[in-house]
Amino acid sequence: MILRFEVDQAAAFRQGVNVPKSTNHLDVDPAKLSQEDRNLIADRLDGIDVQLLEVEIKSGKFIKTPARPGDLTKGRVVAKLPTFDSLMEAVKANQRDVEEELMLWGDEKHKPKPDLSPERLL
Repeated sequence: MILRFEVDQAAAFRQGVNVPKSTNHLDVDPAKLSQEDRNLIADRLDGIDVQLLEVEIKSGKFIKTPARPGDLTKGRVVAKLPTFDSLMEAVKANQRDVEEELMLWGDEKHKPKPDLSPERLL
């Protein structure tokens, strides 16, 4: 399966890696991935795009980051290099960020409780 994500060209350049285009495509065999990695990617897939997750303010649910005006990444995950390992580092960092945000929601009584069910994605 082809996965599309963004690459931080400046970060790659600093590491001596030439990345001619910021949008990257990787052919990945899901059968060769761990269940955890498959779940992390599947939660973020929109077609072939690997989208960032964020917490929707009104509901406290995970949503895929929509493309916003002026956002050149179109809501896609941004990796430091055009490799699967770098993609997974970015996906796992996004997962940590979303989980931290959900924990903060639980500390504030005036905000709705987050939905942690498997159907948490809209």
